[in-house]
Amino acid sequence: MSDDQLKLRALSGVRWTVSARAIVQLITWPVTIVVMRLLHPHDYGVVAMSTIVIGFVALFGEPGLAAGLVQTQVLREDTSRVASGVILLLNLALLTALMLAAPAIATWYGEPQLTLVIRVASLSLLSTAIATVPQALLQRNLRFRELALALIAGNLAGCLATVTLAFLDFGVWALVIGSLVISFVTSVVIIYYHGAVVWPDFSRGLAPVRHLVHFSAHVVGSRILWYWSFSLDLIILGRLVPASAVGSYSVGSNLAAIPGDKVMDALNRVSFPTLSRMRTDPVRFNSTAERLLRLLALFGFSIAWGIAAVAPEFVHVVLSDKWRLAVIPLVMVSIAAPIRMLWAFHNTVNVAVGFPAVSTRVLTVSGVLLPIGILVGARADGINGAAISLVVVYPIVFLVSTFLNCRATGRAVRDSLRQLLVPFAGGICMLSAVSVTRALLSARLPSSALLCIETLIGATVFLGVVRLIGPAVLADARALLRDLLRPDDRAAAGLVNP
Repeated sequence: MSDDQLKLRALSGVRWTVSARAIVQLITWPVTIVVMRLLHPHDYGVVAMSTIVIGFVALFGEPGLAAGLVQTQVLREDTSRVASGVILLLNLALLTALMLAAPAIATWYGEPQLTLVIRVASLSLLSTAIATVPQALLQRNLRFRELALALIAGNLAGCLATVTLAFLDFGVWALVIGSLVISFVTSVVIIYYHGAVVWPDFSRGLAPVRHLVHFSAHVVGSRILWYWSFSLDLIILGRLVPASAVGSYSVGSNLAAIPGDKVMDALNRVSFPTLSRMRTDPVRFNSTAERLLRLLALFGFSIAWGIAAVAPEFVHVVLSDKWRLAVIPLVMVSIAAPIRMLWAFHNTVNVAVGFPAVSTRVLTVSGVLLPIGILVGARADGINGAAISLVVVYPIVFLVSTFLNCRATGRAVRDSLRQLLVPFAGGICMLSAVSVTRALLSARLPSSALLCIETLIGATVFLGVVRLIGPAVLADARALLRDLLRPDDRAAAGLVNP
């Protein structure tokens, strides 16, 4: 594939993926708010506990083979078939293990309802397993349009199921069944676009996938450490506080993470295969990676810190007072969210350049520091202390990640950190402006009016500061947006050259 073709396919992928995420957010955000107002913190706490367990177990059901299928230079059909068989067998084994272990897990958490919730929710392992290899093959071939449509279809069906069951007072089961519907429908659509199920074939044993083992071992190791790092808070809190408090923390942290997670998922789907194709050209690779890092920082510090700035009014007006315990977690996790996004992007760059072991080292550091911080914070002040600890630990781990990532890619640490200065300054000014506005007007205006004014002032200040001290950052963002909206040959230069 020529450079221009790759750029055009990548830009088309960004268009489709970002558009899909935008559509999904337009669908899911109103539904999520409605469901939160209908259900209770305890329901979300139980689902959070089950999600932690099932999510961790699911890591072992996909041993990095999908990433290996995307990244490898030459792919044979028998390699895909063996990978499909391995993934399916692993998930069947894990599903059986979860069915048997569910009562013990419920006892450990002290939540009897968790037994049936885990057993039902874990059925998603099967639908995901069947669609894993077709999804990897679509991604490898840069067929982002089909992946985007599958995402939209799955979330539309899941939202419809969730909100219907919530209105019918199904409680926690509205969340569980809605999640299953998303997994099942998404998998069906992915398989449809791929053209068929990739049937397992072990006629040659495991030989066709052996060349992926070394690469995949590092990928799955990084995933396990990554999951451990970002799930420790709920694992620890599940033992220390009631399910209702876990639910409040889970809702606050999830709301804070949603914008970043959605953007990172969209970005990774496009940037990983695109950067993987560029890894033999270091200059081109680093230029693209730095540009994406800069734009990601612009998004993260504006949106995530914007949420942190207006969190008290947002929770009161949108979610209702029954979620008031979610305010501090929402503020603190939102402040930490941009650092988490940038750290996650380092992981993508490390794997794309062919050094997944770098991410493993960083995640080992986080796996040591995060549990210490979260445990100390949780024992000091429950869910609020756990949230505050993330603001302390994440920057330390991010600096380690930046140093090792720059060594892997040959970039200067100073140049990498410089990409963040303008968005960071804009975010600090935005937080300060909203805080002053709250102090001056909170006693004079209702919360709904104050929320609108804070949002307007925060956005104006952020954009004004960025435009004043870093106009090139905004110009680059506008240029990329024009490229994404311009599906022709004129967009070919857009991804690599600002």
